[in-house]
Amino acid sequence: METEGLYFYFLGWIGWIIITFLFSKSAIRTFLSILLLSLLAGSTTHVSIYGFSVNVAFIILVLTAIILLSKTLKQRYVLHYFSICTLSLAYVCFVIFEIYDPVWIFIDRTWMLSFILLYITLLLFKTKWERFVFMLTGVLQGEILNSFVLNSIFSYSVIGSFEFLAVLFLTSAGLGTWVVFENITVYLDSIIQKRVRERQG
Repeated sequence: METEGLYFYFLGWIGWIIITFLFSKSAIRTFLSILLLSLLAGSTTHVSIYGFSVNVAFIILVLTAIILLSKTLKQRYVLHYFSICTLSLAYVCFVIFEIYDPVWIFIDRTWMLSFILLYITLLLFKTKWERFVFMLTGVLQGEILNSFVLNSIFSYSVIGSFEFLAVLFLTSAGLGTWVVFENITVYLDSIIQKRVRERQG
């Protein structure tokens, strides 16, 4: 199995274990657990849509993004749309530069692209929910655009390959790690503030 597939399955199962056994019982935990299992199960199956070979996991992610967007987008539609497009263009531009000038890819491309997407997501979006939803939407849109570009140049017609899934899951893992870091920082700050008030009182 290719390295990207190993990234995808490893992160997918680790994420499922964390969500299932460490998250408190809630509708979100159930939703995420079912989603991850569906992605893992559907990742090896492809269907043909308008001449493109589309991964079933990609279709599940698109449906998920539509549902999450309907619950998240409440205002500032134009700003959010341009932010999502920024992520999409970053994804597409990276792949195009990788093809035409691969010399500047000095580390593993999955890690490098994931770091770029993570950095842009943290810059553009404020809340952790927005970061996950809009990052997912931007990367999905970028993969669709990328497939049209590659198909027109190289007749490459696969949407949602393991390379895409590995980048998406690694970026999501980065966002999850950042959320944990923020929570730890807030917790430590509250302890420090509490001790300061006790000394002053």
